[in-house]
Amino acid sequence: MITKPGHDQSSPGRPCWNKDYQPQALRVELADGGFYLFPYNRLAFVRFESGNEYDTIHVSLDTHEIQIVGRNLRGLGLAFHKFIVDWVRELPGRYGSQAEDDQAWIASITVQEAQGEHDGATMAQSFKQFQAYEVRRRP
Repeated sequence: MITKPGHDQSSPGRPCWNKDYQPQALRVELADGGFYLFPYNRLAFVRFESGNEYDTIHVSLDTHEIQIVGRNLRGLGLAFHKFIVDWVRELPGRYGSQAEDDQAWIASITVQEAQGEHDGATMAQSFKQFQAYEVRRRP
């Protein structure tokens, strides 16, 4: 049986993430039913942290910071590397207790507006300063 990464085989209708080979944007679905759409061209970096009980993925865009916490998220982190994550969503706690050792489960997703150096205006200003520095540096 072939299943998609993050797909809970015991609950076929409730995967916590999905991949697509040419997504234009990342959809982030929250537990309250709301969602965000983030164009992939706004992605600055992704950081994966493995933990004893929970893994954490930090997705940094020029306008927002996304924190994804759950179990067995390494495959999801690697999928971000290839820009093939179509969407992610939180699953209720009852799915976490049912998840097997190799199944991904997203316990929580936090989305915040970027502060300081990652917000769009500051990044644009930093780029302009860099360009001005490069022009001054040339002989």
